[in-house]
Amino acid sequence: TPVTSPTYGPAGDLFATSISGEIYRYSGTAEFDNEYQPELWGSSSGQPLGLEFDNQGLAFVCDAAHQAIFQITRVELEDGMLRQDIEPYVKEYEQTQFLGPNSLCISRQTGMLYFTDSGPFGETSIQNPRGSVFAINPHTQLLIPLCLHTLAGPCGLALSPDEKNIYVAETAMNRILRFSQHPPQVFHCSVFHQLAGRFGPTAIAVSNNGDLYVAHFDFAENSDSGRIAVIDSSGELIGVIIVPGPEINGLCVTPDQKFLLITEKSTASMYRHPLG
Repeated sequence: TPVTSPTYGPAGDLFATSISGEIYRYSGTAEFDNEYQPELWGSSSGQPLGLEFDNQGLAFVCDAAHQAIFQITRVELEDGMLRQDIEPYVKEYEQTQFLGPNSLCISRQTGMLYFTDSGPFGETSIQNPRGSVFAINPHTQLLIPLCLHTLAGPCGLALSPDEKNIYVAETAMNRILRFSQHPPQVFHCSVFHQLAGRFGPTAIAVSNNGDLYVAHFDFAENSDSGRIAVIDSSGELIGVIIVPGPEINGLCVTPDQKFLLITEKSTASMYRHPLG
């Protein structure tokens, strides 16, 4: 089963989601080939896309089928069995249902949750740029639009290491946007890097030194191999990583910063690339 949205939980475990609803936890290490063993951890009983954990270990998942973000907790019962508690965290803005949240990231400093709302693939496009980026304050549950109903397929997003900037992949415009805070919690959006060729960026991972790894997605009918653009914190392209399949839908950097993990749909595979 193809998986997407690789991410690490607070205990250092790797997780990923499948479009059929399952959330997997992987035991093993990225140091060796075929080391990871998946086990079923939970389910959103819908179409989970983005997955992220907060500092307390709560899981938040974007579900396209339910057009909502769910919060998932696992409770250990007296008999040692585990029960999954799942509840909607947010599903509308000003009484209007989301199109379908796609990806999310969480501030380690403030707990703020940022997410893109794009609907199913192709729903927000150049012809219909209705995608959004939102932030949720975890203390007040206040939903703050950073960019409302103006984007063409907003997808992956990631924070800079100092968390002053949020990078967003606007897939159908083939570009990376940057939301800068000036002053704090006041966001200004501009084009950070314009890509060319292929279809567009789908996922972003940021290393501790501030470099961005951008999945430059294309359809398997158009390309044999996948491309990940490496962009430094000033927006300059400094490298390219080639992987076996072009339909890259998820990226993350391992906690020790040694590897980039890559999920790819057409080969239904997870790859690793050593980072220098």
